Amino acid sequence: MRSGRGSLRARGAVVGLVAGVAVLATACGAVKPPPVLNALRVDGGPAAADQPRCAETPEGTEPDRVDPAAAGLDPALLRSALDYAVAKGSQSVRVYRHGCLIGTGSNDPSVDWVPLPGWSATKGVVSMLAGRAVTLGRLDIDAPIGGYLNVRDPRKAALTARQLLNQTTGLRMAWVSDLNEAATTDSVAALMARPFEAVPGTTFDYAQTTVTALVAVVEAAVGEDLQSFAQRELFGPIGVGSDEWTWERDGAGRTQGFAFLSMTPTAFGRLGRLLLQNGEWDGRRLISADYIAQGRAGTAANPCYGFLWRNNDGRGCHQTGPLLGLETTGNWMPTVPEDAYGLSGMFDQLVLVIPSLDMVVVRLGLPHQVMADPWGDIGGEKPAMTWRFFRTLMASVTDTAVADPGEWQPSTPGSIDWAHIFAVPLPEPTW
Repeated sequence: MRSGRGSLRARGAVVGLVAGVAVLATACGAVKPPPVLNALRVDGGPAAADQPRCAETPEGTEPDRVDPAAAGLDPALLRSALDYAVAKGSQSVRVYRHGCLIGTGSNDPSVDWVPLPGWSATKGVVSMLAGRAVTLGRLDIDAPIGGYLNVRDPRKAALTARQLLNQTTGLRMAWVSDLNEAATTDSVAALMARPFEAVPGTTFDYAQTTVTALVAVVEAAVGEDLQSFAQRELFGPIGVGSDEWTWERDGAGRTQGFAFLSMTPTAFGRLGRLLLQNGEWDGRRLISADYIAQGRAGTAANPCYGFLWRNNDGRGCHQTGPLLGLETTGNWMPTVPEDAYGLSGMFDQLVLVIPSLDMVVVRLGLPHQVMADPWGDIGGEKPAMTWRFFRTLMASVTDTAVADPGEWQPSTPGSIDWAHIFAVPLPEPTW
């Protein structure tokens, strides 16, 4: 177990240097591709029953660090995966197994106690706080939000927290308007002035200020500001100190729900461990197992998206942003087991939970698309960072066979969904 939080303020100055470190590592050719990966590797490493398990640790400390081989990972392949992730812009990349810290990127000693932006991974944290409110008996996600908020339009008052969690409100969404309202005004009031464009519960739209509306519902349910509730009821109990995170507010002073939470990589790791442990920490139930089970399941509207978390066992993933224009016949992340789920944000911010491997992976950093690929492009395109990183990481597992989908291949780019970027007036549907 290692302490070393020190002064977050003093260490914050190093964050701006990390991008240069990543670019330098790539430019110098320091990152070598791994050997040919075995599609189903089990090479006689220690069985799971013989591998070390690490207990939860107090605030300000890291979990015990364990040798990768003892935890069922090939050290050379693990190092190859971590070095690749750093070369592709990762400010922090951390692998935990059985509660132990197995490996980190070369930048982590500089940033492990520095709050880094989670971008839309913030949404997943809001979901965890909603789950805490449900577990306390303060929030019913299937009750009309009109029971918590003063909403004049009866159709909008009939919306539920579940629909906010699943991104299926049917309210008109436009990214530019969402971001402008989040910065300048009461974004929840502005959202409730939006027209419907679909029947609630039927259509997935990756909206932004709908999550801030969920923040308002949780605050009304628990009777206090979300940030004080978060520190007392969730962050503090799992050992995340109040100096390990910052969270911005909208123009009306309400906590932003869709982004702008920055946390230390170690804190994000603790959140992932709480999910891996099905909502329990040191014998205390913080989030109900039922909420987590529902939250990691997709919907008919989007089989790959649950309660503001992405899940990997769905097929036919719908877009999670108009600039992505993404819709696939496959699952979210073909390079990891299908039971994986987690928090995901812009620029590949990830807190990935893999129950079948008893593993949590945290990746925070810069957009990989601006970094050259040290292992080479394919068809003139840069491969997805997450594909090559996780493919190599999964190949490092020695005690469990993880199917290998093969090398990344270019796909047809999606079109830009202009209708959901600018708030072009549309007639309201009738139903």
